[in-house]
Amino acid sequence: MPSEKLENNQWGYPKIFSGIFLSFIYSFNQNVFFDYVFCSLRSQRIAILFVRRSNLILQISNTSTQSICALIFFFMPKNKEAYTRYRLIDEALKNKQKPFPSLNELAEKCEHLLGKRVSESTMQKDIYAMRFDEGLNFLAPINYSKARKGYYYTDPDYSISKLPLKQEDLYALEFAAGLLRQFKDFPILKQFDNTIGRLLQAVQISRSLYGTEITDFIQVERPSHSDGTDHLEKILKAITNKVEIQFQYFNFSKATTSHHNLHPYLVREYRNRWYVTGHSPKHNRILTFGLDRIKHLQVTGTMFEKDAHFNAKKFFHHSFGITVNDLVPVKVELSFTPLEGLYIKAQAIHHTQKILKDNSKELRISIDVIPSHELNMQILSYGDNVKVIKPKELRKEIQDSIKSALKNYTK
Repeated sequence: MPSEKLENNQWGYPKIFSGIFLSFIYSFNQNVFFDYVFCSLRSQRIAILFVRRSNLILQISNTSTQSICALIFFFMPKNKEAYTRYRLIDEALKNKQKPFPSLNELAEKCEHLLGKRVSESTMQKDIYAMRFDEGLNFLAPINYSKARKGYYYTDPDYSISKLPLKQEDLYALEFAAGLLRQFKDFPILKQFDNTIGRLLQAVQISRSLYGTEITDFIQVERPSHSDGTDHLEKILKAITNKVEIQFQYFNFSKATTSHHNLHPYLVREYRNRWYVTGHSPKHNRILTFGLDRIKHLQVTGTMFEKDAHFNAKKFFHHSFGITVNDLVPVKVELSFTPLEGLYIKAQAIHHTQKILKDNSKELRISIDVIPSHELNMQILSYGDNVKVIKPKELRKEIQDSIKSALKNYTK
C-alpha cells in the first residue's frame, strides 16, 4: 500500500488513487474487455479513456465530474504485471504445502499465469520492492533460508492481502466507489456488477470503523440518464473487431429517419450524450451519429479496414463539442466582463484558448474552432457577460438569436 507520504505523478495527483483501484479491479477480473482504463486531464475536465490494443476507441469528457478532479485520478501503474507478481509471490510464500520457494520456482509460477518469460533477476527485484519500497509500503518480512534454499516470511501470519487500509486509502476507495456507482448501470459495465458491489460493500464496512461518510461533506453531481447507452457494448465490440454496423437514424432538425451503414472508429461522450464516429461508405467521409437517435442497431458481419490516416485527436482538435464538418477552423474573439473573466481563466472554454487582453474592463480571449451549433449555444449561455468581437458572421448569428429570444417575451 502507498506510504503516509503521498508521491505525486506528473499531473500532480496522488499515486494512491492508481494502485488501490486498479489492483482491486484487476484482482477480480483479469480478462477485462479493455486492456487499459485510465484518466487524463485536459482543460480542467476529467477524461476517462478506454483503450484496446493501443487504439483509442472511447472518450468520456464529463464536466459534471469536475468537482472530484483533484480528488480521484485513475491511471495504469508503470508496470501492471508487477502487482500480479507481488500477489503470486505472496501466495507462494504462504503455501504450506510447498514452503521455501526458490527464485526459479517463483519465476515459473509467474510465467505460468502471465504467459511470458520472467527472469530470476525480476523476482529478486520484486522481493526487494516488497521489502523496502516506500511507495508499496508492504514492508514484507521476507528472508532467505540457506538451509532450505528458498524464501519465507519470518512472520507466518503476514500477507500483503491482510494489510489494513489507512484513512487516505479509504478516501481513495470511496471516491472510486462513488464514480463507479454513477456509471454501473451502463450495459457495458453490467458484467462487473458483482465486482463493483463487493467494492462498495468493502468501503462501507471499512468506513464504519471511522464513523464518517465522505458523502457527508462532499457531493458529486450525478449525470442524468442518456438514451442509447444500451448500444455501447455492441458498438465497442464492433470497433474492436473492425466489423461494420447498420442502423436507422432519426435526424432531429429534419424530423426524418434514414438508413446508414458505418465503419465505427470511436465512441465519444459530450455533456452526457453519446456519439459514434466512423467512416460512411455511402457518403465516403467521416460522420458522427448520436446514440440516442439510433434505432435497430445491427452488426452486419462485414469486416472493414480502418483508414490509416484517421486520427481521433486531430479530427476533433478544432471541434467545439462533437461537430466536425467541411468548414475550416476560424479564430473567434470573445470579450468577457471582468467577473465572468475570472471563471474563464479558471476553466478554459476550449483547449486552444489564448488570452488577448486582461484588464479592469474586460477579459478578451481567442479560440480556434469550427463554427457549430454547440459553440453558439455556449456563447449564448453567458448572457450579457460576453460579447463576440470576431468573426462578424458569428457576431450577427448571436445578435439574431438574442433578438429572436426577446420576441418570446414580448408576445
